Amino acid sequence: MVKKIFLAVLLTLMTAGSCMAAEERLTDPEAEPADFRGLKWGQEMSTISDLVETYRQEDGSEVICKRNGDDLTYGAARLHAIEYVFIDGKLSRVSMIAKGEADEKALLDEAKAIYGDETLEMDGDYIWRFTEVRVMFSKEPSMGQSVLFYAYMPGA
Repeated sequence: MVKKIFLAVLLTLMTAGSCMAAEERLTDPEAEPADFRGLKWGQEMSTISDLVETYRQEDGSEVICKRNGDDLTYGAARLHAIEYVFIDGKLSRVSMIAKGEADEKALLDEAKAIYGDETLEMDGDYIWRFTEVRVMFSKEPSMGQSVLFYAYMPGA
C-alpha cells in the first residue's frame, strides 16, 4: 500500500518539477542527506546485516525491508514503521510512517526543522528537492497516516 502511495507522490513530484522549471530551485544543498541513519544511498542490500524482507517484487528488482531494532522515532514523532526500499539491490528509498495527528505533525515539524524551506508545497504535501535526494511529506487522511519519503534520484 505504501508503494502505491509513494508512486503517486513521485508522479506528483515529477509533474510539479516540469511545471515549475522556470522557477525551480533547490533546497539548501548543505542540508542534503548523504545517508539515512548510517545507510548510504545506493548502498548494496547485501552489505546490511539487520534487514528483514517484507516484500519482494516477482522479478526481484524491488525489495522492501525493515531493520531489526530500528529506532522508531524522528525528532518528537513516534513512528509506526520505517521501510527501506532497494531497487536492483541498492538503497533507493526510505519511508517513515506516522499515525495520529500529534505524531504526523511532529514528523512534518522535524522535516521542516532539518531541511528548512521546502521547494514545493501543494495541498499539505511538501517536497524538498536536493541534487540527488528528494524528501517528500504526504498527509494521507484516508489511511490515517502521514509519510515522509526519501528518494535517491541521482541525475534527476
